[in-house]
Amino acid sequence: MSAPEESNIKTQFATISKGAHLNVLLPRTPDLDVSGIYRDGSPEDLTRLPSRRNLFFDEKAPLIVILRTSASEEDIRTLLPSLEIVLAPHATDAVPQGSGNAASASGKHDLTSKTISASDVTDIVSAGKHTYVIWKPVLQLSRPRAKLQRPAIYFTAHLTISNDALNTLRQRSREYLKSFEPLPGNVLEPLRFDPAFGDSNIYLSETRITKVAPATGKADSDVKPIRGASKRAFPVVPALFTKIRYSALPDAVVASLHIEVSQLVTGSIKVKRASVEVPNAETEILCPLDGPREMRASDEVVLLYKLTRPIDKATANSSSAAVNIQATVSLDQDSHVELDISWQAKVDLSQTAVKPIYKWSRPLSGTSQQRASLQDAERPTSVGGGSLIAEIGITFNFTAPLSARRNDEFRLEVQCINRSSRPRRFALVLLQPKRATMAAKRDSSSLTENTSLIASIFNAPPLEQQHTPDVLDLNPDVRIGPLRPGDCFETQMKFRALRTGVLDLGVVRIVDLDTRQTVDVRELPDVVAIDGERGEQQAR
Repeated sequence: MSAPEESNIKTQFATISKGAHLNVLLPRTPDLDVSGIYRDGSPEDLTRLPSRRNLFFDEKAPLIVILRTSASEEDIRTLLPSLEIVLAPHATDAVPQGSGNAASASGKHDLTSKTISASDVTDIVSAGKHTYVIWKPVLQLSRPRAKLQRPAIYFTAHLTISNDALNTLRQRSREYLKSFEPLPGNVLEPLRFDPAFGDSNIYLSETRITKVAPATGKADSDVKPIRGASKRAFPVVPALFTKIRYSALPDAVVASLHIEVSQLVTGSIKVKRASVEVPNAETEILCPLDGPREMRASDEVVLLYKLTRPIDKATANSSSAAVNIQATVSLDQDSHVELDISWQAKVDLSQTAVKPIYKWSRPLSGTSQQRASLQDAERPTSVGGGSLIAEIGITFNFTAPLSARRNDEFRLEVQCINRSSRPRRFALVLLQPKRATMAAKRDSSSLTENTSLIASIFNAPPLEQQHTPDVLDLNPDVRIGPLRPGDCFETQMKFRALRTGVLDLGVVRIVDLDTRQTVDVRELPDVVAIDGERGEQQAR
């Protein structure tokens, strides 16, 4: 195709542009028969049709773009493959002025832009002296980056010659020689008759060595697009509020996706699909969305996803979770709106809870020493020959006397050895003995008649008898650390024996202050409380 064809397209487009008008509509029902309205000869009815009251963020807005021109239908169909329509939604902040209903748009925020081929036309109608070209595109409305107090959205449309068509025409024009212009001369022409070069074709164009000023590129300013816009800005509100939260497990992260319907929705919302995808993790749906779920204003649903990072893949700990929600809004205006919500959320797969691995050793025969080993989730270090060093972790040794006198104090020796590769901090907390709780429940039924009578008179619950524990805790919570790798720490916990017999010392809870890992030590050494003047015997 030669250069005149490009000029011909521009001439045809300029002919169509004379007296042309581009209009953007957003009716209440997207299935509006616009072609039938024009064929009936009443195009003014379009201005009286009800339009949408408001829009929703993340919705797929069904628009109607209409071109009115005085050109013939045949000329339009010939030129449509070389044209394109550029659609763009713009968000503004409408702030009321004074006591009236007038509003002024402060600022303009471009949300997105979509280019469609003009050949994707819905219908072309010839009515009277005009020809109407109808398109029905769907435009995705994203959220503005700026925070708007009262957001509103209006639409603009541009119909112009597509860049692909112009580039194709120009590329084809380069394949032809310019008319009425001589070919460039060969500056090596004298060397062609030199016997030394024989029959070699020596050629060097004079344009390669002659300084030529670059020609100024002519801008396509002479091709003015046909512009159009919606007549008003539509208020926009969110239909769904979404957020994601994370909870750490020993070997994974649980993502909880919260979906809440806005109170401004007057109809119902049917959530059809919800997904959370992480490229560097395996996703398992714990609480799935069983089919489309219908929700109304203020309803909320929570979906759970388990994110596990593969061990055999050396991927980054921090990743991005892609959240996608597809729903349909059924409004009271007998209209349906499709929602497609997509956003990114950061997730740190390394923030998983430490998996507790406990190893207990039985008390040695004839002693009252008990050892609790708290193993880390760290891998052992390999040495030469493929052998492994002994398991690393934290070891607690509890030592108590074999016997103690009633109403006297005795000590529980605690030894902590840090064999891990980092400093550690712990807290020791004494919990209520299990035997005391069970005894309290058992003794609550044995109340005296006078106590039951008094409780029934005052309409009060029966009083429970307090069960005396075996020992009295005489120390506050014990703190250990920071304990460096390889260090050992020793401390004591004081008790007072309140009765004779085998004492129940309760449960000692070990709390890792860094990872919040807990270990409940229930198998503490047995201590026998006796009467008499016999002294304590320390186990060796």
